[in-house]
Amino acid sequence: MDLNLLGLHIHELRNQCRYIEANIGVFSQMLEHRSSVGVFFTLQGIMVGSSNISRLVWSPRKKGKDRSAALRDMLGLPEKHPLNNSNIIGLLEQSDEMNDAWISQSKNEYILYDFIGEIASSQHKDAETKNIFRAYDPTNHTYYYRGQAYNLDAMLKALGDLADRVNQVHIKLFPEQWKESDENGNPINASDKQDSEAAENAKKKREATKKKTKKVAPKKKPAAKKKPAAKKEK
Repeated sequence: MDLNLLGLHIHELRNQCRYIEANIGVFSQMLEHRSSVGVFFTLQGIMVGSSNISRLVWSPRKKGKDRSAALRDMLGLPEKHPLNNSNIIGLLEQSDEMNDAWISQSKNEYILYDFIGEIASSQHKDAETKNIFRAYDPTNHTYYYRGQAYNLDAMLKALGDLADRVNQVHIKLFPEQWKESDENGNPINASDKQDSEAAENAKKKREATKKKTKKVAPKKKPAAKKKPAAKKEK
């Protein structure tokens, strides 16, 4: 495959890795603040990005096989890989029909929907994995979606390895985007540095705003001196 075309795919893989990394950071915050919407929103972002990566590197379609093989060769990735998973690859494909299938097979079963917590010690301990539509168990770092269980630690480890490989190739293909380096001499992508600086500036602005908006107790006005009563003339 033409190197320019492969370069575009490498650039997109890097974007997807960065989007996942951003979601991971927000996910931790949402989990800490016990925001169920935030937790599932960021988990969905991680899964969608993972699916996009998997389809690019391990295409399920015949017409994408050559592109995937060329990308794996460039990145040094094997055919057998944790991200080469049919459930991850087909996550978004015919999603409506897969929802229908889950609803049909779970009829009259004990189902679990939008739950965060340790399932084994909860009132939902009898729910089978196939009957869980969406849940996250922080004790074993497992995300359940539409009857499938995904070990988040294993996924993120595999994604981290792939991201490192993508960055190494990206540096060679787009060296002008990697002119900066950190204190250890490692290349820093210019856009990464801009994102970091923007986040730091936004944090400083928030802190400055908080200082300005701190309520100051109003000073008490000194009590007015009473005027002496006027003497009545006889």
